[in-house]
Amino acid sequence: MINQAPVSTARSRTGSIQLENAVRADRAEFLIHAQPSTLNPQLSTLRIALLTGGGDKPYALGIAAALTSVGIHVDFIGSDDLRVPELLSNPRVNFLNLRGDQRHDAKPAEKILRVLRYYVRLVWYAATAKPKLFHILWNNKFQLLDCTALMLYYRLLGKAIVLTAHNVNAGKRDSNDSWLNRLSLKIQYHLSDHIFLHTNGMKSELISEFRIPESKVSVVPFGINNTVSNTNLSSAEARRQLGVSETDKALLFFGNIAPYKGLEYLIAAVSELLERDRSYRLLIVGKPKGPESYWDKVRRTIASSGIGDRVSEKIEYIPDDETELYFKAADVLILPYVHVYTALACPRLPRTSGT
Repeated sequence: MINQAPVSTARSRTGSIQLENAVRADRAEFLIHAQPSTLNPQLSTLRIALLTGGGDKPYALGIAAALTSVGIHVDFIGSDDLRVPELLSNPRVNFLNLRGDQRHDAKPAEKILRVLRYYVRLVWYAATAKPKLFHILWNNKFQLLDCTALMLYYRLLGKAIVLTAHNVNAGKRDSNDSWLNRLSLKIQYHLSDHIFLHTNGMKSELISEFRIPESKVSVVPFGINNTVSNTNLSSAEARRQLGVSETDKALLFFGNIAPYKGLEYLIAAVSELLERDRSYRLLIVGKPKGPESYWDKVRRTIASSGIGDRVSEKIEYIPDDETELYFKAADVLILPYVHVYTALACPRLPRTSGT
C-alpha cells in the first residue's frame, strides 16, 4: 500500500491532517487547523479557486482532498487529464474543465489554439468567480503574462492570491535567467498574499533574492506521489515487457531530461561500471526539457563511450498510469541532480517477485 503523504498545502502523517497557515489579504483572512474527520463550521461556507497546471495530479488531487475534508468548497480548474472520479464524485468540488485536451502529441497549431482558448476562459472565469481566494498551483505557458498582467487582474477583481512556487527561479536553474524574468517573478511574489514552498533552501532563496517577508512564506514538504498506478504487475513481467533480462542490473533515470538533472554524470559513471561488469543496464525514461543541444550531447556521449547496447531509451512523456512499469522493472532509481531546487516526490512502488 502507498502511504498518504503531504501534497501542496496539506501534510498527512500518522492519520492526521494539519493545515495551519494564515493567509492575510485586504478581503480575506483565515486560519485552518483541523482533523480529517472534523468539519470546521467556520470553513463550510469558504470557497477557494484552485488553478492547476492541467496535469499535476500529485499536487492537485491531494490539496483538493485536504481542503474539502475540512468543509471548504473548491472550484477546481482542470483539464481532461484531471477529470477523474476522485474529483467528480466529491460534492464539495466544482470541476471546471477550462483546459480541455492536454495531449502532448497535438499539432503545434492545436497547442497554440488551446492555450489561447484557456486564457480567454480563465479571464472570464475570474471575472465571474464566486471564490475570493485564488490558489495558483502553476503558471501557464506565457510566464511574463502570468506573473504580471494576470496577477494584477486578479488583484483588481479583489481576489486574495496564494501561490505554490515549485521553483523560486527556474530561469536561474536552467541557465537562461534575465532581468525581465527576475522582474516578473518579483512582481508575482509581491502581489501574492502567501507563498508555499517545499524546502527551507527555497525559502532562503526567495527571501534573500526577492526580498519577500518571511511572514508571507510557508514551507510544506512534498511527500510520496500516491497518484501513480500500483497494480499487481510483477517486477518479472515489467522487465519482460521492457526487454530487460533477469540477469541485468537495471538502473533507472526517470523524468525530464534537463541540464540540472546531471544525466551526463550518470553516463560517465555507468561507463566505468560497464568496464568491470557488463550486466548493468541503464534505462533512460523521460522527455527532454530545455535546450535540444543538451540531449543531443548526451546521446553522442553514449555512442562514443561504446555503451549503447547497455542503454535502453524511452524518450517521451510518461503518463502516471505507465510509471509503474519502469519503476518495477528497475533495481534502483538514480537521481544524479547537479542542483536540487525543490523537494522530490517519488512513487512508492515495491519491487515484487514472481511472474
